[in-house]
Amino acid sequence: MANFSPSFLDEVLTRTDIIEIITRHVELKKSGSNMMGLCPFHHEKSPSFSVSADKQLYYCFGCGKGGGAFQFLMEHDGYAFPEAVEYLAEKAGMEIPRDSERDPSEEARHKRAYDLLTRASDAMNRALHSPAGRKASDYLNRRGLPAAIIRDYGLGYTPAGYGFMHKIFGNESRINAALESVGLLFKGDHGYGDRFRDRLMFTIRDRRGRTVGFGGRVLDDGQPKYLNSAETDYFHKSDLLYGFSEHRDHIRKNKQLVVVEGYMDVLALAAHDLKIGLAPLGTAIGERQMREIFRLCDSPVFCFDGDRAGKQAAWRALERMMPLLKPELRPRFLYLPDGEDPDSILKTEGAEAFQKRLDNDSKQVLETWLMGLKLLAGLGADGRARMAKKADGMLETMTDHYLRQAWRQEIEQATGIELKHAKRQSFVKAEDQSNHQVAAALPELNQRQERFMAGLMQKPERFKSLSTVASQFFIDNNLLNSIYSRAFSIQTDAEDNNTDIARQLAQEFPDCQTLISRWVNQATVLQVEFESLSLDMESNDIRRRLKNGLDLSGTVQAKTRLNAIQNLQRTLSEPLTSEQSDNTGA
Repeated sequence: MANFSPSFLDEVLTRTDIIEIITRHVELKKSGSNMMGLCPFHHEKSPSFSVSADKQLYYCFGCGKGGGAFQFLMEHDGYAFPEAVEYLAEKAGMEIPRDSERDPSEEARHKRAYDLLTRASDAMNRALHSPAGRKASDYLNRRGLPAAIIRDYGLGYTPAGYGFMHKIFGNESRINAALESVGLLFKGDHGYGDRFRDRLMFTIRDRRGRTVGFGGRVLDDGQPKYLNSAETDYFHKSDLLYGFSEHRDHIRKNKQLVVVEGYMDVLALAAHDLKIGLAPLGTAIGERQMREIFRLCDSPVFCFDGDRAGKQAAWRALERMMPLLKPELRPRFLYLPDGEDPDSILKTEGAEAFQKRLDNDSKQVLETWLMGLKLLAGLGADGRARMAKKADGMLETMTDHYLRQAWRQEIEQATGIELKHAKRQSFVKAEDQSNHQVAAALPELNQRQERFMAGLMQKPERFKSLSTVASQFFIDNNLLNSIYSRAFSIQTDAEDNNTDIARQLAQEFPDCQTLISRWVNQATVLQVEFESLSLDMESNDIRRRLKNGLDLSGTVQAKTRLNAIQNLQRTLSEPLTSEQSDNTGA
């Protein structure tokens, strides 16, 4: 585990421009003193994602995500913390301190594994264009995939027989063990053999675009038709979506996502300039994959073949998504005509016609659910009873109380049967409880306190203008008082007003980084507002002390100060002259 010193982390952040990191994924526009854009962590139509170029912190006022450059790489791109630090340090031309490096042997093992997988992908691509790969390349030509798609998505070929991996990497025992650990070889009774033989190969990448495994398709009647890499430290089939790293930014920009059944469907869409397709790796969509889909787009279309297998796959996807559904999510389902898939539709009708099918023929998830229940249950009174019973069990999995009520009313109207668990209370999954507990651990602030702290974080020199009693403003809130007191001491020790208090606090209080980012990215607190807030905070502090019988050097003096504050507040609330207004923003 890396143990970076605070000074090193601070230097990395000093040399990092968070705007440059974020604009790779988000289009930002100037808005006041900050930059605004559509949040990359949830789906919205109006920008609520704010980035402070001055403080190098971001915050979304829609979903509450916030932090600095390290946090963004971890939350958005899937980096571990040491990887995020090392990435930004290398980008800034900084050398990683020796005592901060991860276990050298572990680091070398990971680097070697990704290197082996990348080299294997390149070798498979070369084999595709060799005489041995003619069968596979002819297949891709018949499917209409252009050379750019074949290159960019890392398509390849593994020859028949054994020995392809040995030809590329050699046959040393150490290399064989490493190739087995990344799923390229298997160990049998007669030694190591190639896992993939005589197959068209699809390179599978993780969220960061690293090659982590492969999918192989036979080109004859062999079985299995598709074969994926074995589960390894790098390849977890249930966590991955084919096309994710290649299409993520395009999906977010266009607010459109199509979940299809296979690799070729994803590639066919991309070949028609529809880089919006994702696919599970040959199995039913899992919960983690479904969460990733909804993070990318709140209105994905699940597109399935019109045959029986396609309808079954759609139903499994619907069952898997029910615990995750919320009123703001609007998934839809599109069934293609019997015998057709996205690839065949695109070939015969073109991209524009396929887009029309997505827009006009896809059905809402509730409609799909009701239709599926009717098909499963059959006709007559017995059918309606089976339909109600099946629906009751499925509704049990829904976590959104209001959406479950709405769906329950629909199914009761359709069947004429009152469901047994109709009045069941909503439950929260352990993961959601954990998230709630984390949120609850953050200090709660009223609007006055929120704006007061925002004003201080935006212009830390304001600490010097506070009265001596101000240090006690948050004495009843331990965590907030710790942050506030530490900010006081940082500013006191600072040689000038340029100390980046917000960033230093974010490092020292990592659990409160989101809170600090929120203060920084709020609407600018002008000086006249801050002065009014300071008086409000002081008057509340005096009232608190009076109520608790604390020493205020006499009750009379306390009340005199309250009267003085009220007079000052009335003065601040009076309309400003033009000359005064010119001096309030600085």
